Amino acid sequence: MARPDTPRMVKRAGLAVLALGWIAAAAVFFAATPAADADLVAQQREMREVARLGGTATVQTVKFKLWFDSLWRGRSLALTLAVLALVAAGGCGYVGALMDESVDE
Repeated sequence: MARPDTPRMVKRAGLAVLALGWIAAAAVFFAATPAADADLVAQQREMREVARLGGTATVQTVKFKLWFDSLWRGRSLALTLAVLALVAAGGCGYVGALMDESVDE
């Protein structure tokens, strides 16, 4: 049985996570340098070589890996942090609402 103030504490923890996550995202955004332009010709040459060796599925896998790795650098990291903080805060709010319903019964 949850105490009556526990759902409120969980919701407040969610708000704290959201605030801290967005503050961290803002700090990363303003501290990060813009990404350097990549050599498109070299990337296309590399993708052709990957396609020759591994096929289309391998090319798609390599592209996904490059995209996923880019989420953890520079200004993309700031957006990733903001979204993760929003998801975590939403989860805390949802759990708090579920706990609130169980306390009412």
